Amino acid sequence: MRYIDERGQSGSARHRGAAFVVLSAAIAFALLGATPTIAAAAAEPDAPAAAAPGDPTAPLAITSPASDTLFPTASVTISGTKDVTGRVEVQSLAGGDPYCSITAGTTWTCSFAAPTGRNTVTVFQRFEGESTPDEARITIRVLPAPTITGKSPIVTTGVISGTGFPGSGIVLSGSAVGDCPGIVQPSGYWSCPLAVSASGDYPISARQTWANNDSEPGGASGTVIVRVDKDPPAYPVFTQPTAGEYPVGGAMVFSGTGESGARVDVFVDGTLVCSSSVGGGRWSCAAQLGGGSHNVQGIQWDAAGNPSGASPGIPISVAVAAPPVAPAPTAPKPGSTVTPPSPITTTPVPVPEPSPSQNTAEAPISVPTFPFFPPPVGGISGLDPLDTWATPTEYGAAIPTVESTGTGNAWLWGLALGVGFILLVAMPLRLALGALRSRFPRHYFARDHSRLTASELPQLRPRLTLVGAIGAAAVLAALAGGIQGEVRYLRLAIAITIALLVLNGVAVAITTTLASRAVGGESRIRLVPGFLAIAAITALISRGGGIQPPVIVGVVVAASFVTGLGARPRGLVATTQLLVTMILGVGAWLAHSALGPVAGLLPSLASETLASLCIAAIGSAVIMTLPVSRMPGRLIFEWSPVAWVAVALVAATLAGVVIAGGATFPVQWLIGLALASSAVCLALWAWIRLIEPSFGSRVAVHPQPARSH
Repeated sequence: MRYIDERGQSGSARHRGAAFVVLSAAIAFALLGATPTIAAAAAEPDAPAAAAPGDPTAPLAITSPASDTLFPTASVTISGTKDVTGRVEVQSLAGGDPYCSITAGTTWTCSFAAPTGRNTVTVFQRFEGESTPDEARITIRVLPAPTITGKSPIVTTGVISGTGFPGSGIVLSGSAVGDCPGIVQPSGYWSCPLAVSASGDYPISARQTWANNDSEPGGASGTVIVRVDKDPPAYPVFTQPTAGEYPVGGAMVFSGTGESGARVDVFVDGTLVCSSSVGGGRWSCAAQLGGGSHNVQGIQWDAAGNPSGASPGIPISVAVAAPPVAPAPTAPKPGSTVTPPSPITTTPVPVPEPSPSQNTAEAPISVPTFPFFPPPVGGISGLDPLDTWATPTEYGAAIPTVESTGTGNAWLWGLALGVGFILLVAMPLRLALGALRSRFPRHYFARDHSRLTASELPQLRPRLTLVGAIGAAAVLAALAGGIQGEVRYLRLAIAITIALLVLNGVAVAITTTLASRAVGGESRIRLVPGFLAIAAITALISRGGGIQPPVIVGVVVAASFVTGLGARPRGLVATTQLLVTMILGVGAWLAHSALGPVAGLLPSLASETLASLCIAAIGSAVIMTLPVSRMPGRLIFEWSPVAWVAVALVAATLAGVVIAGGATFPVQWLIGLALASSAVCLALWAWIRLIEPSFGSRVAVHPQPARSH
């Protein structure tokens, strides 16, 4: 039963009305309260809304650089984004103080110096009141410029070195440096040989590459001047001691002159006794010597590290100390009483044991020296004689390089020496031998060894004779530079033998045979003992005078033509032979210069073979141009004197540049010897041709009366 009020309305209707009124009032109040906020928002549309508690923060990010980027310097810059309320810290994975700490803004940048190599950098974003920060990581690589050891200008023999990051490759930049095969060793050291064969100044810089990969270059060093010095210094000069006898006692003082900035090592009987630096052109050191005969030598090392080779020995004799003479006992007087001496009590003196730091090594074996001869050009290796297969002998090291002859007046001097050879040696010798030929018609000089009949023509049978002659010439060529009891000189003898086989086989045998057939003639190859005699004389002079490069004659055979072949074809064959000989020498010179300094068995064998072929071919060409006896030069001269002058001038000029152009070659002695030879030959010619006939005519005009018996 529903309840109805006095107005006749039920109770449920009244309740619904009250609820509607309350709801309407609440909506109106809410609308009226929100109106100021909406208006304010409309008036200020750009004002940011405050973040309510629990809203997400902006994430930490690294935007630059890309991961594993390679930096060519130690200075590194990384950047990224962050939350406006966060604090960013950049730190190495190895720990320590942070590189940077940034709080302002929503972006960040950090620059710092990173160590060389691969680095992992950690970036943290921290918030006030929070213990766990945001974290981001990046890997970078740092490869700054390598260092070049030394202060510009760096003096060296052709090798530069420095430090860098282990495992990196080294790339050189500059003039004529070539490709450097250097890799930085685990110790951080690197070295590179320069591809230069001439002394001079070269601007060079170095760059590292990551893991020896040229496509990932690192930093480059600044340019330095590298002063290449490949020229060995002169022997050190001893002013003290001089040859003679010296009393025993006290230290022997060694002194002399040298190249400033160099070092002089003094050897006595092959043992290093003292060293001294050269200052102001002078040096001095001292050492204690025992009694007896000694041989004093020195080696000078210039600032680049080039050795001079051992200087000529200075024989000295140190007097042997005489044993002390005990006083003679006096006889006692008659009737006197002799009191026996009281016994002497001696206290032994303790001798301390040698400390480990004292030098207890055995003295090196002394190197035997020969009187009147300087030490070998290869010097003293200091190694076991059987361990020197790969040790260079420096044979041919004094040959100037092709590049070094392109500067200065090398070719003008060579041309002057060529003219001097023709005027002072070749022509006077031809005049003298021609006069001897006419004076002694049955003498050896009167015979034409190049024009023989087929029946009397001697031939090389057996071939063992030829091999023996070439072997003898090789031994003479090796002795010209000096040898020691080491197997590297056996390798040198093999190299010289190869060179002489090529020279005699190609320049004489093959060339003469083919050229003779080309002109319609016939020739035979015959051994010439006179060539071996000339080779022995030049080897003796080179060895005794210390001439480097040595003057050697490697041709031991010559061509003889069957009678009936004219002067022109014989001259053409001889000209071809000499041209091929000079081409072999020049080719070996070019190859030897291109090969440069070497080390190792096969490279040393190749270098010594080329050096031997160069000096043997050019030296033989000069001898064979002489217009005398059985020389090819006489055949050319009889055919065409003009052609002979041209060929002789070319051969002598080459010899003047390649052989006499060495820094230690005694050109003054060569000129003096040429003048003396010219004087002797002209005097002999004048006596036979001019003076002796006048004496004969006087005797015929004024006959002496016969004696009466």
